[in-house]
Amino acid sequence: MSLRQISDALLHWAPLRNVAGGCLRALAVGIVFYFVVYLLERASGGTTQQYRSRGFLQDVAYWFYYRSGLNQLLFMAAFFSFLGSRLAFLQLRIVGSLHPIVRGILWILLADFCSYWVHRLQHASRFVWAFHATHHAQEQLNFATTVRFHPVDHFISDTLKFVPQMTLGASPMSWLPLHLVMEFVLNTQHSRIKWRFGVLSRVFVTPWFHSFHHSTDPRHYNKNFGGLLSIWDHMFGTAVDAPEQPSEYGLEDVKMPTLVSTFVVPFRLLRQFNDQASSNSSNARNAIVIPRSAGEPPRG
Repeated sequence: MSLRQISDALLHWAPLRNVAGGCLRALAVGIVFYFVVYLLERASGGTTQQYRSRGFLQDVAYWFYYRSGLNQLLFMAAFFSFLGSRLAFLQLRIVGSLHPIVRGILWILLADFCSYWVHRLQHASRFVWAFHATHHAQEQLNFATTVRFHPVDHFISDTLKFVPQMTLGASPMSWLPLHLVMEFVLNTQHSRIKWRFGVLSRVFVTPWFHSFHHSTDPRHYNKNFGGLLSIWDHMFGTAVDAPEQPSEYGLEDVKMPTLVSTFVVPFRLLRQFNDQASSNSSNARNAIVIPRSAGEPPRG
């Protein structure tokens, strides 16, 4: 087969054409969010210097990678198709027979409750944390940080949420008004909008509320895990607030200055954790106390 025939085949390959269309949609949505969030950040007195940082360009790359559907094509579609066929008996649709509004509310509550505990696992397990560190290594939070996840972290998270969502039934996100509201809430969480939003922050995860989750201040470690709703943090004692937002974000002992490093460093962390575990096991026999090693999930 000649190069021309290969290129023609690729151009007419439906999945690749879908990714190309996804790139255009990602560009359009990204431009809209950039200007809307930028104006809200300026209006609220928040900083906008993050858009001139290298970290923002990294997040833009992740934005196109996930929103174009490329990750879905490369890793997710075949796996979840296979998994779904094997677990078809779990399609209980436990909220499927309810009124659409009630079904939507229950679906969001149960799905977000699951997301809260998956997020806590991402911080509690050293294996999962090694990949979740890519998300937390961002020092210049911006709206696109919402999709800054290592593919392994994204895969683990989606896999853990897959079965609970199967039992719930179809997502109500196909309803356009609800989809738009969810998109706005989720994609502004990592923005620098400084408004506290009053009582709404007791229910929804606002940029102010979520900013403490990315803080380098030890007092904020392992706090504010909520994905869409903050009620779980208030319910389970992981909520934190302060009169002022954190002054610094990121990880003090893990740096990912380049896009390549956001993929590679997590594997180095895994090796480091494995070496540390072996050292702990060896020293435990000699009753030596080993302190927290660099790169480990923050404690608190």
